[in-house]
Amino acid sequence: MATLALRPMTSPDASAQAGGWPTIAPDKVDPTAVFLGGSSAAGSGAGTAKTRWTTLLATAKGWTEANFAGQGNDSLFGTSDTSCGGKGCLKYQDLVAKTVALDPSFVVVAVGQSENATDPAVIAATISASFTALRVGLPNATLIAVGPAATASHVTERIQAVDAATRTAATSAGATYISLLEPNVFDDSMVGADGITPNDAGHAAIATRIEAAFS
Repeated sequence: MATLALRPMTSPDASAQAGGWPTIAPDKVDPTAVFLGGSSAAGSGAGTAKTRWTTLLATAKGWTEANFAGQGNDSLFGTSDTSCGGKGCLKYQDLVAKTVALDPSFVVVAVGQSENATDPAVIAATISASFTALRVGLPNATLIAVGPAATASHVTERIQAVDAATRTAATSAGATYISLLEPNVFDDSMVGADGITPNDAGHAAIATRIEAAFS
């Protein structure tokens, strides 16, 4: 009588473990960084968009840049209605909402020099409200506050007041504060005749200062 020899079956799991399942690595997605601010963050004075400090910084850090600078008409963003194509600029509340909707990993808020025409008390209130709203809407994001910049001979009491207000608001919201005045990021070769608007060298200096804060 014939005898059937039974071989133990190898389970699919065992063979898979022995040979290993192929794995598919997800595509690397760079973190998004939103930039808010006035004219310098928008690229004023830079030769091209690629040489503005926000783009230089995003490239160095491996971030996907979303630049909303120059789109606000409050003191924090230092622009006027006419600078937004005649359609009227967004209020800072709308820019905060636009930023939160992107759910970025980083938000860089650069307070511009054009705040000089605004009452420092109004500036302080706007900065504080903006950072508070950003922290509430983006509890896990890294918030970065960048103060105003000017060459040493153009640092007025008002610029110093704006710088101090930015530092206080940033600290209260748990943001990283980066000063461009202490030490001064500019020398005379890095700005235009107004002593404030950065050229390509000035934009590069700002990007380097901010990047160094992450080292």
